[in-house]
Amino acid sequence: MLVARKLIVERGGKTILSSIDFKAEPGQLIGILGPSGSGKSTLLMALNGFRPAKAGVVTLDGQNLIENFEALKANIGYVPQDDIVPTALKVERVLEYAAELRLPDVEPDGRRARVASVIRLLDLADRKDVRVGSLSGGQRKRVSVGVELLAEPRLLFADEPTSGLDPALERSLTEAFRKLATGDRMVIVTTHIMTSLSIYDRLCVVVGGRLAFFGPPDQLKPYFGVEDYADIYTKLSDKEPRKWHDEFQSSPLARFLS
Repeated sequence: MLVARKLIVERGGKTILSSIDFKAEPGQLIGILGPSGSGKSTLLMALNGFRPAKAGVVTLDGQNLIENFEALKANIGYVPQDDIVPTALKVERVLEYAAELRLPDVEPDGRRARVASVIRLLDLADRKDVRVGSLSGGQRKRVSVGVELLAEPRLLFADEPTSGLDPALERSLTEAFRKLATGDRMVIVTTHIMTSLSIYDRLCVVVGGRLAFFGPPDQLKPYFGVEDYADIYTKLSDKEPRKWHDEFQSSPLARFLS
């Protein structure tokens, strides 16, 4: 289980996150939502330990993630918003090179088996001999995800992985993340796209660096009193971020963080 309590992040004398709580359980796909500049990516980086918060604590199975980062980082995979896989190589070769770099202690047969497993898991079998530069945006993102999955991380973080994709590709990739969040693996992504929210197990909404909602997707529209997910961002502008935070903390939904 991943748990964060009272995270505070400051940059250049400005508070980016204020007293954020978070919780992810094994087998869950969690989406972090919010308007541009709300602190989504900052929260993601605080949760994965790559840019620790100034205050607060993040624990993985009860262990302090920051204090034990070197021991725990093998459990963490991170897919940045911009793909960094080489576009001139074929999909299978990219994964083979990544396996050689990330799994030096695994025998060659074991690495090949791991690559084959990732290709199957991400539905890339019919694209494995295609150069990355010739893939669609969604397929390239799957390759980036595949590079991280080679190490079989328990925690997979992805920053805006569906940004720029058409609706069909966006839903397809979100469904792929849903499939990955099984067993003891947790998948946490940031997104501003509202069309596939029902696929997630939990949604976290941040506004102005504060927590405005955390809970199952079927509670999102009733909580904000809207008919359409897209109206939530407009609704968020009706109150100060601190007010949203205080209202959520006193709501029944706060139990999902306990």
